[in-house]
Amino acid sequence: MSEIVSADQIEQIVGAPRTRNLHYGRAVSAEQRVYILHSRRCVDSGIDLRECPYSVALDRGIDIDQWWAGNEDVPVVLGIRGPHLVPLRRCVAR
Repeated sequence: MSEIVSADQIEQIVGAPRTRNLHYGRAVSAEQRVYILHSRRCVDSGIDLRECPYSVALDRGIDIDQWWAGNEDVPVVLGIRGPHLVPLRRCVAR
């Protein structure tokens, strides 16, 4: 099951600022772990973030081919494809 990372650490780990609607993530290859930065809308909803569809998809697994095709160790916009968490595109630096 997904674990909660403190709000003051997750933006730094993922390497992207929290936005209103997008979920960002980072696959940290050295840790073999994927981190999710939930959207402001998701956080403000008050739900347990482990029950967010993106967390549930992460618990189901990642599409390894998608993540390890140059998308590891960089912040990406997240999506859900089938049951899996996938990177949609790299984040644009702000």
